[in-house]
Amino acid sequence: MTAALVLAVVAGGTGSAYAADGTPTVTVDSPAVDSTVALGDLPVKMSVELGGEASGRVDVSLGYDVKGSVEIASGTCGSGCQVTVPLQVGDWNHPGLGAMMLTAKLTTASGGQAFGGGNVYVTSPSSISDLRHVRDGQLFSDAVVDTTGTFRVSSQYPRDDVAELRVIDLATGAPVLTGSAPFDVPRGVDHDAVIDLGFAAVPDGLYRVEAKARDASGFYGSGKYTFVRVNHQDPVLFDTGTGTQVSPAYVGGNLKITGPLLSGSKPDVVKLTVDGVDRAVSVTPAWKTVNWQDPATSWQNVQFVMGDPQLTLGTHQISLSLLDTAGRLIGAPAAKTITVTDFSAAMSAPKLVVGRASTVAFSADPPAGKQLDSCEVGLAGPSSTSVAVGSWCSVPNPLPSLRKSATVTPRLAGANKFTFFLHTTDGYARNVAVPATVYAARRATVSAPAVPYGGTGTAKVVVQDMRSLNVWSAAPSGVTVYLQRQAVGTTRWVTLGSAKTVAGGVASIPFVSAINGAFRAVLASSVPGETLITRAIGAVSSSVVSWRIAPRTAVHGRAVAYEALANPYDAGAYAILQVRKVGATKWTSAKTVAVPTTRITRFGYAFPSAGTWYVRVYRPATKQHAAGLSIIVTVKVS
Repeated sequence: MTAALVLAVVAGGTGSAYAADGTPTVTVDSPAVDSTVALGDLPVKMSVELGGEASGRVDVSLGYDVKGSVEIASGTCGSGCQVTVPLQVGDWNHPGLGAMMLTAKLTTASGGQAFGGGNVYVTSPSSISDLRHVRDGQLFSDAVVDTTGTFRVSSQYPRDDVAELRVIDLATGAPVLTGSAPFDVPRGVDHDAVIDLGFAAVPDGLYRVEAKARDASGFYGSGKYTFVRVNHQDPVLFDTGTGTQVSPAYVGGNLKITGPLLSGSKPDVVKLTVDGVDRAVSVTPAWKTVNWQDPATSWQNVQFVMGDPQLTLGTHQISLSLLDTAGRLIGAPAAKTITVTDFSAAMSAPKLVVGRASTVAFSADPPAGKQLDSCEVGLAGPSSTSVAVGSWCSVPNPLPSLRKSATVTPRLAGANKFTFFLHTTDGYARNVAVPATVYAARRATVSAPAVPYGGTGTAKVVVQDMRSLNVWSAAPSGVTVYLQRQAVGTTRWVTLGSAKTVAGGVASIPFVSAINGAFRAVLASSVPGETLITRAIGAVSSSVVSWRIAPRTAVHGRAVAYEALANPYDAGAYAILQVRKVGATKWTSAKTVAVPTTRITRFGYAFPSAGTWYVRVYRPATKQHAAGLSIIVTVKVS
């Protein structure tokens, strides 16, 4: 922390304008070198010569913590000047330390430097020689407290000073507790001050404890610090292993206690209840004979186990507590549910789907010390029909456990179960059922008509589920189906709309015809997390040709003007005026014109003979759109 600054620059200080060699100089005028100064405000006065430069800066430090500075503005110190930097010594963060180095550093605008100063002596309150935590009559260099903490602060020459203690939050640097006491307990050359602090409202955590001596004027001397850990509840960890145990079963496991414990507390009895009934517990090894208030030694791992009778088959509610020698609870009780069984079986499988072959891993274990001579697994669906999956283990070669994989193709969707038949060499047998969910398979097809450009069509998506092997039926209503189109010449699929399936598993999705390409449907599979994408079909958008000018009478041999509108415009597209006289069977291409960007195509045509003629405009297909054809116009030619 730097001292608060009240800076003064006085022009026209003593001395010549420049040093003899033209270099900058700084000289401490007050306080004098090797003098003794009092705590509190300490103005440091200095004579400065900038060596011909226009501006500069003076930094002053007293010891390591007390600092200040002053800027010398341009033109204020041309012929030398005197500057003053007021420091403050003796507050909590800048206590008096006896002999201290006073340093003044001048830095000119161009970077030139000069130094001045020397030792000064600061009158100070007494220094702290020792800081200890007192607990159960013992001293500790660091502290663990619960609701109260006692600290001994020592000084060899306390005079009339008072010991002050502050507990500092490491995150914010702010004090959370303070206390003070006189040095009124003589102990040889030392005098002690004993300070009690209440930590009941201080959150658990690590804090810094600082001690300093304060004199009658409120100034502080050099101090000591240590750390305190606030621990309102002792940590106790019970580890009883898995919640499923093989008969014969007892409650047991590891117990770890890490202190320091609360004052006067020592671990003693493990209390166990099973389904609300107290049970006897033994602990090995016995609790160590240590000082459980000492952070360096207050820890131990032990094994605990419940006495007879053993746990019966089924589920049991367990409660564990650790009590001290006075019968007080240490830490928090631990609650656990334990299920006891004499066989265990499990399977690991991907998502199971009707008709989909999947590799399933099976595991089974007999009671401790037994071996399996028969291991059969089957898969039963909702209708109780069962399919054999595999048979392992044998009388000549029994197994201590079953670890096998097999390919399984489920037949029925819904709640299934793998049934394990397990038999031991000594004739003990059991059926173990492991639930398994089987999902229906799903498929979908999409169809869509060819629609003229700009017109609206409806795509039809049929969704089917296979809930029973090889039997497809309509998917339920409410399945959301998205229709996507990929324009010709692109790779991007764009969603056009969506609809939900209705009865029959059909979803009808309207779309606006825009361009040739492909359609597909996207929907959620019946298997969670899977998406179904249908096979793509062609998307056909035909061009639209309409008449703008179509005369219905003409004179043969004389040109008649026709105009047609071709939508949309495609680069390279062209339009053909076709004619057919009544009685003819084929159309004749009379004029071929490139379709301009305006989409308006103009034709001039002279009918070769009188009679009734038919006229139409044909726009051949492009890559983007299918062919288009106008309506037929009848023309009377005279």
